[in-house]
Amino acid sequence: MKKLETFILGLFFAPAPILFCLALIVSLCFFAGLLTDANGPYLAFTALVIGIVINIFFLKKWIKGAYQMSNKSVVALYAFYSMIAFGSGMGIPVLNYVLGVLAGVYIVRKMCYLKADETECKRNIKKTAIFTAVIMTIICCLMVLVGLVGKVNGRDFEMLFKSLLGLELTINTAGFVGIIFFGGCAMILLQYWLTKLSAKITFKLSR
Repeated sequence: MKKLETFILGLFFAPAPILFCLALIVSLCFFAGLLTDANGPYLAFTALVIGIVINIFFLKKWIKGAYQMSNKSVVALYAFYSMIAFGSGMGIPVLNYVLGVLAGVYIVRKMCYLKADETECKRNIKKTAIFTAVIMTIICCLMVLVGLVGKVNGRDFEMLFKSLLGLELTINTAGFVGIIFFGGCAMILLQYWLTKLSAKITFKLSR
């Protein structure tokens, strides 16, 4: 495994225990009624320390076995990071596209490590692209749910188009639903395409 590849895998695995500990500690404190603005920094620091300790003992092992991970573990890790990326993007899944690109690179490198033939590699690339598209579908549904809770309507889109493009539009209910539906489909297809593209480029460079 090349040093750059090892470094990139380290960057991917290292934040996982820290973020997981932070999510776990915050959730436990929230349900126990102990979460306040005052103890927030202490909880974050505690999660950071625990995460660093876990990395000290396990990070090298995770990197070494990165391409031997079971599909369930990879799916769980990707889904976890997807939720973190969605939350970090304030409901805009820009970072999720980055994850899709990384998934495409990972599956090809894994196939190369396992010495899979070209047919097997292409089959797994397609499966990975479909998987990332499915995750994006779930995220789009969450975006719609968040929008409904926040009472987003056609007027909000009118203001958005005016501020970004200078367009004066009147969006009725049908137009509002159409924007959401076709916009969601476009986002899902883009994720599928980016994952597949990154995988194909990695495949060519790995030969």
